[in-house]
Amino acid sequence: MTTGRVLFKAEPSAPAPSQRGRGRGRGRGRGRGRGGGSRGRRSRSSYEDRYDESGGDSDGDSLDMYDDFNDDLMTVETNSRFKCSQGNNGVQQLTMDDYVVSFTNAKDERVQVQGFQSAKGLLKTSNIKQEKDVIVVDSDESSDEVVVVKSPEPAIRLDETQARIAKLSFDHPLLVVAGAGSGKTATLCARVIEIIKSGVEAPRVLVITFTNKAADELKQRIFRYMQASGLIKVDDDKKSAVTSKSAMRQMPYASTFHSWCYGILMRFHTRLGFNRCPLVAATEAEHKKLMYLAKDQLEDCRRLVQCEYMLNIPPPPLPQDAQSGLEPSIYIHDTESRWNEVLLMAKKTTGFSIDWQKITEEEEKESVKKSKFTERAKAKIQHMSLTHALYQHLHSAIGQGRGLVDLDENQLDLGLAFPGKDMVQQMMSFVYRSKSKGYNPAQFPQIERSVLEAYNGTLRRFGLVDFDDLLDMANQLLDNAEVLQEIRNEFPYLLVDEFQDFNRLQTQLVLKLQVGVGRVTAVGDLKQSIFEFRGATCEENYHIFLEQFIDAQVEGRALGAMETLTTNYRSHKSIVDLSNIVALDTVDEKDTQLRRLLTPSTALDTAPVVPVTVWNTRDIRDEAATISSRIKAILDKGDCLASDIAVISRCLNFGSYKPTGAIETELLRKGIPFVVRGGHSALKSKRMQLFMALVRIIANPDDDIAAEYCLDELVQNIGPVNSKKIRGLGKDKVRQLSLFEQMTHASTNTSLLTKSARTGLQAFLGDVEKWQQLMGDKTLEWIIKDIFAQYILKVEEGDEDKDKDVGTSAKKGDIEDPLLDMVLAILDSLYQTPELLSATASAEAGNDSPCTMELLQAYSSHLCLLSTAAEDKGKLKTAKDQKPAKYEGAVVITTVHQAKGLEWQHVFLNHFIENMFPMGYRGVSKADKLRAMTDPVVGVQIARASALHYREESRLGYVAITRAKVGLYISVLDTYPVFWMGKIFDGPCRASRFLPDIMCTTTSSKKRRIGY
Repeated sequence: MTTGRVLFKAEPSAPAPSQRGRGRGRGRGRGRGRGGGSRGRRSRSSYEDRYDESGGDSDGDSLDMYDDFNDDLMTVETNSRFKCSQGNNGVQQLTMDDYVVSFTNAKDERVQVQGFQSAKGLLKTSNIKQEKDVIVVDSDESSDEVVVVKSPEPAIRLDETQARIAKLSFDHPLLVVAGAGSGKTATLCARVIEIIKSGVEAPRVLVITFTNKAADELKQRIFRYMQASGLIKVDDDKKSAVTSKSAMRQMPYASTFHSWCYGILMRFHTRLGFNRCPLVAATEAEHKKLMYLAKDQLEDCRRLVQCEYMLNIPPPPLPQDAQSGLEPSIYIHDTESRWNEVLLMAKKTTGFSIDWQKITEEEEKESVKKSKFTERAKAKIQHMSLTHALYQHLHSAIGQGRGLVDLDENQLDLGLAFPGKDMVQQMMSFVYRSKSKGYNPAQFPQIERSVLEAYNGTLRRFGLVDFDDLLDMANQLLDNAEVLQEIRNEFPYLLVDEFQDFNRLQTQLVLKLQVGVGRVTAVGDLKQSIFEFRGATCEENYHIFLEQFIDAQVEGRALGAMETLTTNYRSHKSIVDLSNIVALDTVDEKDTQLRRLLTPSTALDTAPVVPVTVWNTRDIRDEAATISSRIKAILDKGDCLASDIAVISRCLNFGSYKPTGAIETELLRKGIPFVVRGGHSALKSKRMQLFMALVRIIANPDDDIAAEYCLDELVQNIGPVNSKKIRGLGKDKVRQLSLFEQMTHASTNTSLLTKSARTGLQAFLGDVEKWQQLMGDKTLEWIIKDIFAQYILKVEEGDEDKDKDVGTSAKKGDIEDPLLDMVLAILDSLYQTPELLSATASAEAGNDSPCTMELLQAYSSHLCLLSTAAEDKGKLKTAKDQKPAKYEGAVVITTVHQAKGLEWQHVFLNHFIENMFPMGYRGVSKADKLRAMTDPVVGVQIARASALHYREESRLGYVAITRAKVGLYISVLDTYPVFWMGKIFDGPCRASRFLPDIMCTTTSSKKRRIGY
């Protein structure tokens, strides 16, 4: 009989038994069973019984390890909440209330790897029966021959709690608090199926989630479940085509809020004054271009006001908010009409003449004809250049005589409101945050308000909207009673996933659609809300939902219900309990309304292995070596694929420092493939790209792409003008010259370049020729170090990729360079992989062997291959003639935000120290401080901003820990990664506040409320 969490099957069958864990019996949550055993830890016999029942041999020596742990257990350290017991082989057990975490501090690979098993091995040593893959059926009673057929795959696998939640009343509000790995997506999809089974037409069910990827997964799951339940009919040749038109017409509407809102805008855009539906500016690059135009537009508005003053044109009446005492915005919406008036008056007064009407008509014509934003932006820039010329004329003719300030020399100082190196990025962050929270621009001081209005005005000028506009405009449309009623009739049932990540505008949409209706189901987990920087307001969301739907009283009864999914089917029990400890600080202790959402997760009984390892490492090199060695040991053991391992960092860029750079270097040295998600790999840094270009041009002078990069970035005294002159050489020749040949000819052409430019070009060409001539005399390592000494180490300190950009604690001027360490590690990996070398190069390869052109070319190809593969979204590229890699897949290096919703067999958390994980609190923005002067609510928020920040960081820690299934490795540094951190951070380097002190080998961690 097939066991498991099964609800719907393709064929009718008896209901399957629940797979609820027999946990420690602490009586909290629905997944633990109340009489399943003693508190704390199990007896040896219970594990033996389950092992015998599994009918298989165990992978590794987990039971022997458990013998050692159980036979010699002694308490070594206690405090008011924590107790730590230690056994043989360095195995320890942390106990806090009902939570028990088995862990070790051992770095010995042999000891620790033996304690781990694959997921299959965990099943064998637990009380979970493995699913039967086949059913054996006799084909003929008179024959010994049998027919083997696969068992029918269940459509949805649910436990009792999930199945019950899926069938709760569909006409009343429901809030589902779902912990990590608890099967919330399956439960949500099952509820959709049950609603359809109740007689509701599928297209009338609206399912909303947070990302496009999650929406696609929902569509696929719902499609499969509907097929298995006989609720959808598709052509035989399109059974798997969820995107086919026939399937889409029979399915619920599943999408993100942004996609759904754009559909609403397409239908009702005329009600908002649009002649045609605006397009979406979707990329950050487009937003930055718009912000640059908005900056120029503000200057254009200032010039317009002064021109009107010089020509004695009376200003229009002030807006109502300015009349109430607030500073008016600098931005002017109707600049075109007012500039036209200025032009007419300038013709009468000073004789200035320009065919303005023709230019305006051509601009409007081009704006309609050209669909690309960049082309329309060029037309707008041309228009502003003409208004600028008009201003200069008037200021010269009139303004100087009146003693007026020249606005070209006294531009608006935006740096006061948006300090920092990248002012435009600061402005974009302010815009994103303000719009996602639905703030009115009039709430802000003049500069911030002007920037926000100019950005929005520039969007409208080009017929564009951004993602937050979609939400805001949908809210405006739903304020109309007719539109609201039409949408409610179209979608009477609403189910939302990842509710904790919604921002204020999205929550308002939920309220408008369902207040007074109540057919809403919200699924989420407060402990996994990690997108506050994008405007998510999780605590506010839950307060509103509880007040409006769950706790609201109708005829003396609660309107809605709240259910919890607590059983974690993903992770080992110790990992789950450690995440519960970290999650204690995710909600304010005084917030009783939200504290009831903080339900601890439980886990199924799992094998007696040690899933958590905590290391204290001396520095980042020690950390990188330890992590890479453990990864190699796991892969060599064959426990899992490389793609089943992740290194999760709080961030991939901390200023100029790259926290995972040293780990990338060690993985390269050991020949372990990896991909980087959520940021740029050190292999993609500017200095690495410069080095690769130099190697390529030495190996192949005809490589014009590499030569162009070197000419623009490395050759001294060559600017854009000289570079253009060099590229123009040889175009009239019969044979087209390569760029390197053009550079050679230009280096002696006295009529083309100045002496300083020729000197810089000759020096570069001489170095390339020198390295080519050293082939056969010097090793490749020597040539690489010389390239660094001559060029790469001379990259200016102010560049984005400094000497410490890959991850180092070295100061400027040190001989060792982290990037040099990385490229030498790549060379070592090339020597260790003979299949990457040709027969000649392989025979001559070695650290002490002279370099050959074949070896240099192989090294150049290897560099390019690794640089491309490192950010290929998980798909490792290999050369066509290359043999299969030793390790299948690629280790994932990612951030916590990118890792949300994913899972791996083994997870490594690096830099688990204060100010890195959690990230230190940097204070509130200047804009928020100024806004607090006029908005008392903001003042209250600022007062508790620090606590909110660390609660968000605690949730990040919870998410990172719960990504691990079998093995969790936490690395704590004894010293800060780079020397300047010790200066700007208060005190010595300490372990993260999320890690109990007694789990570390040192006791330097910051004392925290959680442990006392």
